[in-house]
Amino acid sequence: MQIILVHVQEYFQGDIDRGDFLTMSVNIKIRNAIQVARKFLEQYNSPVVFKSARLNDELCEIVMDIGLTHEKIVQVKINTVTGTIIEYTQ
Repeated sequence: MQIILVHVQEYFQGDIDRGDFLTMSVNIKIRNAIQVARKFLEQYNSPVVFKSARLNDELCEIVMDIGLTHEKIVQVKINTVTGTIIEYTQ
């Protein structure tokens, strides 16, 4: 089991290629998962600030701050094989 923690303030800017996620490097899987979470959250919130990401096998857990005036933390779990959102919690 591989667990990787990432704490960065940037995310992948290009379009998501939902091709074969299994052959992608860990860094690309995390960046794509961050982008999926950001696009989902930006539909309903502004601003969206990336806090952290944790990759555990095929599941990437993204933590974002969606608070406008105070911190409001949400967590989005994304399947890195399919690129779909599995769970969203506030």
